[in-house]
Amino acid sequence: MATNSGYGQVIEYIQDRLYLASYDNPPDARTPFPYPLEQPRSPSKRSARAQPSTPSKKRSPVYFTVDDVLLYNSFHADFGPLHIGHLYRFAVQFHEILGEPENRDRAVVFYSKTDARSRANAACLVACYMVLIQAWPPHLALAPIAQADPPYMPFRDAGYSQADFILNIQDVVYGVWKAKEQSLCSLRDFSLEEYEKFERVDMGDFNWITPQFLAFASPQHQPIAPIPQNTPEFAALPSTVSEVLSSKLPLPFKNVLAHFSSRNIGLVVRLNSELYSPSYFTALGITHVDMIFEDGTCPPLPLVRRFIKMAHETISKKKGIAVHCKAGLGRTGCLIGAYLIYRYGFTANEIIAFMRFMRPGMVVGPQQHWLHLNQGSFREWWYEDSMKEKLAQMQAAPITPGRPTTRQRANGPVATPPNNGHSKRAALGEIDHNEGAGTQAEEYLPAPTPGQPRKSHRKDSRHHPYARTTSGSLVVDKDGNKNGEQTSHRHHRLSNDSSESEEEIQLRMLAKRSSRSPVASPSQRSVSYSATVTASYTLNDDDRENWGDAAAYAAPKTPVSTKSGSGAIAVTKVRTSPRRATDSRSETKVRKASGRVGSAGSPTRVK
Repeated sequence: MATNSGYGQVIEYIQDRLYLASYDNPPDARTPFPYPLEQPRSPSKRSARAQPSTPSKKRSPVYFTVDDVLLYNSFHADFGPLHIGHLYRFAVQFHEILGEPENRDRAVVFYSKTDARSRANAACLVACYMVLIQAWPPHLALAPIAQADPPYMPFRDAGYSQADFILNIQDVVYGVWKAKEQSLCSLRDFSLEEYEKFERVDMGDFNWITPQFLAFASPQHQPIAPIPQNTPEFAALPSTVSEVLSSKLPLPFKNVLAHFSSRNIGLVVRLNSELYSPSYFTALGITHVDMIFEDGTCPPLPLVRRFIKMAHETISKKKGIAVHCKAGLGRTGCLIGAYLIYRYGFTANEIIAFMRFMRPGMVVGPQQHWLHLNQGSFREWWYEDSMKEKLAQMQAAPITPGRPTTRQRANGPVATPPNNGHSKRAALGEIDHNEGAGTQAEEYLPAPTPGQPRKSHRKDSRHHPYARTTSGSLVVDKDGNKNGEQTSHRHHRLSNDSSESEEEIQLRMLAKRSSRSPVASPSQRSVSYSATVTASYTLNDDDRENWGDAAAYAAPKTPVSTKSGSGAIAVTKVRTSPRRATDSRSETKVRKASGRVGSAGSPTRVK
């Protein structure tokens, strides 16, 4: 960015190619240009015999402007932004200048007058060109002009009151960019001839805002009362495009009807008082709806909700919506803007700026503040409707739950279901010989909490991941040998040396586990097994090297006395000779059925 005293400001957009400037007088070849036209070259060695190179001729930049060609047709005190037709003409002129052979290596300076309005329109035009045609991101298009001095003048509405709501170039650029990203605005299918023809009041005064929405001024024609169907008068109305063009209707109304019928408009919404008969639209197969509210005011939210619902249903049928009020600017912009915020998440400033870029003058006075204040509600409506649609789809197509994986069972929450009756626990398999029936159901039962002893009235525990027995005995596999059986029986005898009953032994064991006080003589070092109900040992043939140690613990050589009611079976640790340990091994080995090592059934050494 640079400033020439007496000439204006020059901003570099593309180095050595595109510049934005403002001048009091039209520039010429003698106008100073603050940027070097040639890049400095690094010094290099040259031979003495080398001929001295002739310096290249410095070429002056090319200047062009659109101030006197692309004029903004203001309503009152508004002055911009320039619409999409202006951008199209600017792009055509700029590309013609770039394509001329004599301008191949010359910089191009797009300039405007130095007044605030001309500077703002020129800068906004270049930034929108970069976003819409050159596909620049908004921040790059705004970077050269963001810190312009003096700052660019903001845009105002087309109302007759004093402006109290402004839009800046950034709002316009982001509105155009978001519309481009949502495929709502593109110059690929844009018809400049059609745009400039139908925006005129005497030709229909309508513009396409998006591929789904058209804004237009109210047609005026007598009579205004609806014509009942199944009458000769209704049958005489034009029902095809050719009949419309050959009718005696006014030219603006004729263009509206013919264009709507040929462009697949499915819904017309009238927001002002009656100035024509809606039967002309219904005769063409177009639905006509009245949502009338006062001119210059803001629509009530229930009416907006109704409009959004009808518009969404029409768009889902691949048809367009045409909305009009008296001039097709204020009230029309409120409803179209509300839907675009609802559906695409525009901000209020972005959607107002974009609609004015497509149809100048839209959204007037307090309607700007209304959109700004209610934009959050419109977005919430879209979120609510989307969630309702997803829930409806989920309920319409129920999903059969599958078996959870091992990881899901391990990581899932563990809880104990309340016992509200035996009828709800049928999946546990209370009846014997029911192995095949409960295989699928048990996958959805909560797993028992590890380390928590549980009382059970079940006769067996084959369905549980942790075996449950009523004593501290070892469970012997059928294929175990006699040594393993003797070890199991001897261990069982040790646990029942006392004259107490089985139930009293279990109660004392539980009391011992809750107190957690060590029980052993200070002079002796013993190994104590804390008895539980849920411990289960299985003798199998999987762990040969650990079998000898387990047998030593299970069948000590010298039993020691324990205190009555201690709940612990203490044995003296005996250091067996290697030969004795070798002799005591057998083909079977001791192994826990459960892979979990916790307080239940784990050996506790007490010193």
